[in-house]
This record gives sequence, C-alpha cells and structure tokens, in this order.
Amino acid sequence: MVVTMRDVAKEAGVSPASVSFALRGDPRIKQETAQHIIEVANRMNYSVNATAKSLRSGRTGVIEAAVYQVDRPFYAQLLAGISSAALRAGVQAVVQQISYGKAGNEKNILEKVANQFCDGVILSAGGLSDAEIMELSKGKPVVLLDDQSYQGPFDSVFTPCEDGAEAAVTHLFDMGCRNIGVIGADFMPFEQARKSMRVGDRRLIGVYRSFERHDCEFDESHAVRLNDWDTDDAYEETADRIDRGEFPFDGVFCMTDAVAFGAMRAMQERGLRIPRDVAVVGFDGVREGRYSMPSLSTIAVNIDEIASKSVEILCERIEEGRYGAPVMPKHVTVGYEVVVRESSNRSR
Repeated sequence: MVVTMRDVAKEAGVSPASVSFALRGDPRIKQETAQHIIEVANRMNYSVNATAKSLRSGRTGVIEAAVYQVDRPFYAQLLAGISSAALRAGVQAVVQQISYGKAGNEKNILEKVANQFCDGVILSAGGLSDAEIMELSKGKPVVLLDDQSYQGPFDSVFTPCEDGAEAAVTHLFDMGCRNIGVIGADFMPFEQARKSMRVGDRRLIGVYRSFERHDCEFDESHAVRLNDWDTDDAYEETADRIDRGEFPFDGVFCMTDAVAFGAMRAMQERGLRIPRDVAVVGFDGVREGRYSMPSLSTIAVNIDEIASKSVEILCERIEEGRYGAPVMPKHVTVGYEVVVRESSNRSR
C-alpha cells in the first residue's frame, strides 16, 4: 500500500500542509515539529511523488546535455563532468548526441526539450542561429558551449581557442620548429577568420598570431584539412600526405587531441620519430594523452570548469524562472594550461 502525505499527517497529528512544509525545509514550521514529522515519514517509508511534485512546481529536476558525439574523448570527459556537477547541484543530467553533419538534429533536440520533461539544456548548437534557438527553446533556459555568435543573447561557456592555439604554436617555435603544420585547419585568410566564431576559425586566429610574432607567414601550405576532427580521418590524411611526400613539417599543432592520436600513429608507422623529426601538440587535455606513446603534449582546457560553469549558470536560470533569453547573458571563457610531454619535448 502506498503511503500518502495525508497518512503521514494523520500519524503525526498535524495537517498535510505541515508535512509538506517539513519535508521541503520551509522555515514557517517549528524545527521540533519538522523533526517529528520527518521521523514519522521515515518510519512509514514515505517518499515524495516526483511526478506530482514536478506538476506543482513546473520543474522536473532534470537537465539535458546535447553534444555532437558522445564517444569522443573530449565530450565523454565533459559529459562525465556535467553529470557530476548536476548531482552536486541537486539535479540530474541526461545526455543526447547530435550526430555531426546531420542537419536538423539540433532543431529536433531543442523542440523535444521545450515540449517534454527537461527544465533546460546545455547545448553545442553549431548549426543553429540565435533566432532559431530562441524560437525552438520556447523560453526554457539554454547554455551554449562555444557559442558561434559574438556576445550573443544566450549564456555561453567558451573554450580558450585563440589563446590556447597561440600558446600551442608558440611552444613548437620554442622547441626549434620552423616549418609548422596545423592538422585539422580549414584554411582562410586572417581577416575572414576574425569575423567567424566557429571553433576551428577561432583556433586559426591563434595560429596566425603566433606565426606573426615569430616573423613567419601562415599560408595554405601549412594547413592540413580534414573532413572531420576524427582520429581515423587524421590518421588517413596524415598517412596519405607522408606517402605522397607532402608532409614537410618538423612540428604540428593538431586541432584536438583526438586528431593528434591519429596523426602520431600515421607518422610512427612511416618511420618519423616524435619529437625528433616532428614535434606534436594537441588541444583539449583529455586523460588519454597521458598514456599515448609518446605521451601527448597538449593545451589542457579546464574541462571540469566547463562542466561546472555550464551547470551552475543553467540552474541559476531555471531557478529565476524567467521566460526567454536573459537580459544580461553570461559569457565565460575557461582557463587552460600548456602541458609539455614527450611528443614535443626536445629539451630532454
């Protein structure tokens, strides 16, 4: 038999309203009375009806995290951090994959969030405009990861693309590299990249800055384009270039750690010594980089900070209960560290 709030109230000799106040810690009820009610509720194995509670409050205590591909090291680590941060905040996180390259998936996800059980969403929404996000979210809070509009209307948490990429290439110059390639770069002129907020273009800006500081010119010959920032794609493209004799680099900056893993494998299979022949630096700071052979130098983004800030901001907006995008959105860029390991360390 299911124990109801009325049953607890009758057993404790109080009103159902007093039971409700006691169980949610409302200060309007005396502490001794609240303690008595809680003891009775525990003895009777009473549990709150979560469905009824959500109907009364309009909240479910569930948030959603939607990213491109959950099986990539960066996103896997980020989602684990979001789940932990959500639990610390007293909510639960569910995960949704947006398969890269499938147009319309972001729209479908936001429509479901707006019409179903989630109180808000943390979203990688590269394919959506601000107007589309505004329309589809139907007023539910949204925190964007690497927002593609400059100082846009939504709360957003950014990775340190420009500064991190500049630091990566500067490290390669410091290690004595003079012909540096960028694996995963979709080449475009500096002025064009400056007008873009795409992650790859923002990292390209950092590359340009470092080349300029070292009196070098970055042009299309330094860019190794990939169809996707994927380990397999990086392996195949790097291998093909080496086989064709089109890999003149003595240092490479890889746009992600996942790209670096594939590129390093292709180099080593073809007899290139890392870092003596080619020094390698990645970007993200995923745990797997510590254990690759050689261990991967990287721009270690504070992934835990991305997770905690995203959840913190989203929960704040849910608590505020306001409709639509916030009047004063928060734009946070997380920190990073240049982690030097075997793949680039020529000073040993």
